[in-house]
Amino acid sequence: MDAFIRFTNQTQGRDRLFRATQYTCMLLRYLLEPKAGKEKVVMKLKKLESSVSTGRKYKIDLCLNVFWE
Repeated sequence: MDAFIRFTNQTQGRDRLFRATQYTCMLLRYLLEPKAGKEKVVMKLKKLESSVSTGRKYKIDLCLNVFWE
């Protein structure tokens, strides 16, 4: 547990965790889309993927703005 906390306390570690979450959502969505009755789950995965992606982009933009100011 301590290793996980140290990992997530670093910016690079958090970004890797969010990237893994984003790609996992993409994979699950790809696997579930052709299945009947999974529309709600697919939509939730799509929304989560989008939110994580937006958060990662915002975080990068924020870091760059702070760096260049």
